[in-house]
Amino acid sequence: MIIIKEDEFITSEWSGGKTTEMFIYPKDSNYKSMDFKCRISSATVELEESEFTKLKEVNRFITPLNKELRLTHDLQKYIELKPYEIYEFDGEMSTYSIGKVIDFNLMLANGAKGYLINERVKEESIIKILPTNVNYQEEFEIFYSHEMSISFIADDKEIILNPNELLVISISNKDIELDIKIKSKTPCNLLRTRIMIP
Repeated sequence: MIIIKEDEFITSEWSGGKTTEMFIYPKDSNYKSMDFKCRISSATVELEESEFTKLKEVNRFITPLNKELRLTHDLQKYIELKPYEIYEFDGEMSTYSIGKVIDFNLMLANGAKGYLINERVKEESIIKILPTNVNYQEEFEIFYSHEMSISFIADDKEIILNPNELLVISISNKDIELDIKIKSKTPCNLLRTRIMIP
């Protein structure tokens, strides 16, 4: 288990505001070159209306963190997302957003599989990390808290995940199930990402 801190993230401009890259795999891959298998980022949408960059053969997950976000692919039907509601879509589709928000994004490309879910954490909970039955080259469980610090305890080792940091767990042993005790001062939202690299 490792923590990626905020000062290790890479922030750049996009047409609607700023985007912060938190995690990319492989490490030497590049978003602009589109040679990555997975990428986790957070963006600030600073325009009331903006158009997303089209990303061929990329599967995308998005959720707003602070306010409601409206998305549309055809300017006729709209998807209304409340904070921590997650939407999955094809990155090659025309996508327009309405609303000034901070969002959280997962991109999967070049054969990578995975998902993004929101865990509603109580003051004390148990999260199970299970290996898959498929022989993937690499597997990761990645956690993000936007609201507050959360304590993760596994095998008598404690790690504190502060807001705007990532906790990355590399699943190297396919035969071991891991129970992680998590604690927070009050109930909160915890974004959980599973990434599987063939």
